[in-house]
Amino acid sequence: MTATRLFTMLGMLALLAVLFGSGCSYSPVIQHGPLAGANGVNVVLFANKSYRAGVEAVLAREMIDEFNFRTGGKVLPADRADYELSGVVLSYNNVPVSYTATDVIREYNAILTVQATLRDQKAHKVFWKGDITEQQVYPVNANIALQQDAEDAAIEKISRRISERIWQKLGERF
Repeated sequence: MTATRLFTMLGMLALLAVLFGSGCSYSPVIQHGPLAGANGVNVVLFANKSYRAGVEAVLAREMIDEFNFRTGGKVLPADRADYELSGVVLSYNNVPVSYTATDVIREYNAILTVQATLRDQKAHKVFWKGDITEQQVYPVNANIALQQDAEDAAIEKISRRISERIWQKLGERF
């Protein structure tokens, strides 16, 4: 192999390394709104005023995931965060929405309503407060374990959508 050819190949490899190394990379989505210049947000476990135990934990997990994704990992403990996201699970309802020809329930609609508040922890100023309701239809199953799994999956989907909507509402305010 000649020296010219070796330098050409090394140059091509260096160029490829630069091109691949400078490609798309992850960067936080925050560009405006109260969290744009913030140190971070503390997502507090919502109080649960519904009859459904544990729904607040599912919601908290989805909120943390959403805000971690949108802020580039700026969900922090209370002593390090500038903002606090807190709220209340106001209600959870489960209503039949479709029936078989013999009047047996075929599907339920799970409905979750929450009230959320974003506030500055130092100034104690409320930046946003609102109520959000989401719903998800899920099938009935004769096996109670599978029925419970379907309801849990519906609650998880609802919680994810509520988390996304809260993020969107925060962006709309600014």
